[in-house]
Amino acid sequence: MPHDVIMPALGMAQDTGLLLAWHKKPGDEVAEGDVLFEVETDKASMEVEAQAAGYLTDVSAEPGSDVPVGQTIALISENPKGNGSNSSAPPPSEPSGNGVAAGSPARDSADIDGKQVIMPALGMAQDTGQIISWAKAAGDAVAADDVLLEVETDKSAMEVPAGFDGYVAAILAEAGENVPVGDVIAVISSEKPDAPVTRSAKSGTLEPAASPASAKSAPTPDAPAPAPNPAPPEKAAPPIASGGKILASPKAKRLAKEQGLDLERLALAGVTQPFHVADLETLKTLPAETAPAAATQAVSRRIVAEVTGTALAEFTGWLSRELGQKVRQETVLAGFAASALRATGQSDAISVQTAVRGLVRSYQDPDLAGFGHAQPSDSDTEPLLIVRDLVGSPLTSIQLGAETVPVLTVSGADNALTITCECPGEALSAEAALALTTEFAERIGDPLRQLL
Repeated sequence: MPHDVIMPALGMAQDTGLLLAWHKKPGDEVAEGDVLFEVETDKASMEVEAQAAGYLTDVSAEPGSDVPVGQTIALISENPKGNGSNSSAPPPSEPSGNGVAAGSPARDSADIDGKQVIMPALGMAQDTGQIISWAKAAGDAVAADDVLLEVETDKSAMEVPAGFDGYVAAILAEAGENVPVGDVIAVISSEKPDAPVTRSAKSGTLEPAASPASAKSAPTPDAPAPAPNPAPPEKAAPPIASGGKILASPKAKRLAKEQGLDLERLALAGVTQPFHVADLETLKTLPAETAPAAATQAVSRRIVAEVTGTALAEFTGWLSRELGQKVRQETVLAGFAASALRATGQSDAISVQTAVRGLVRSYQDPDLAGFGHAQPSDSDTEPLLIVRDLVGSPLTSIQLGAETVPVLTVSGADNALTITCECPGEALSAEAALALTTEFAERIGDPLRQLL
């Protein structure tokens, strides 16, 4: 079955992406992980990798063209001829002017005045995104940088900004729904709407959003006066998730850890989960007596090492030749990282998450699978370690702050690589963090060490 290659979206205010160049020609054989094309989005260019193996066919966009987000621009087929039309795809749908291809089920929102917010695509294999929660309601005022909603795509949750100043004129999908990439999920108007609307993505029917004024019926002259509303029952604090897990956005978790804040106090105070960055201000105002007696400031460790990267490039190339297929550098780094963590005696089962130019993959025990044989896993297991591969990018020094698990970042050029380890104090002791960084750097500088 052919695999769609689509134009990705990296921002909510982005309607199109500028195709800079194709790195493969129609009919060329491609392997998973090969660079297919280069695209410029939000003034940042990135290389887009193939998410399946096969042959590039049905190319429908030329370099230099602006392509609507979510539109299919090529296929990866089982044979060089693709769909049998001499690798010539049918004409693409005419863009509607709002980043959604004509015929999209979200077209019923076109009669609502305002800027349209679409479901983004962060990976070529992503067809839909699941809305976790809305941070704003229909009719609310928003600024461009305000969090509008939280969405889960490719198993990573992210907070989505509104992208525009104005008012939420329409919300076109409910929390919990999966929405196709490129579909309109909200409309931001420049003026406060008289009748903001809301609907489910499945229903396709626009309904006026309920408002306190419209929810009350005016009594008729003959009607008896309404009875006074009884006092609302006291709201019980929502239980903490099964297993004691606190539901919060990644950014809220990171900031809470950096500031030494305990999110469990919000749950005990009755604040609805999932928690967002704005809830941290509420947490700071809670009475001091509810704080743990021995609360301490979170410790963040940062260790930097420098190695020569020539051996890593040569080792990755040698593996590719030996196996007869391309081996991604991130797979080698994931194996090095797992082996380095295992050397500290931390765990018998190690899950590693890699991040390369925004593409996130997960590996389970990549050091035990054999070099070049580790494959991305669909497991939902929380990673014990994160590896960022920034080799070849302009970035040379990294200081982003500790995540919930140790993060190893590799940056610089092939002949001079910088290894940066950032981790929270409770994840690793100082000695273990030093050992992890040293073991990882030594494996990159001398890959044959891994084979011993």
